[in-house]
Amino acid sequence: MIVEKITVGFVIQEFDTKTKKFVSQEFIAGDQVDYEDENGDPVKGLSLEAIVKEYLPFDMVQPTE
Repeated sequence: MIVEKITVGFVIQEFDTKTKKFVSQEFIAGDQVDYEDENGDPVKGLSLEAIVKEYLPFDMVQPTE
């Protein structure tokens, strides 16, 4: 089964007014997490952390021009 982990959080973006470009962004993951199967149906009673022992970071790639 494929399970999607949906995390609610915030994105902080910094914009340089002199160069008129975004210079960085950071994703702050919140505590609210939901799980859905590949059909978008909620998966109840599942802790993905209990199944997958490694951490998947929320790496965000800087936008390119």
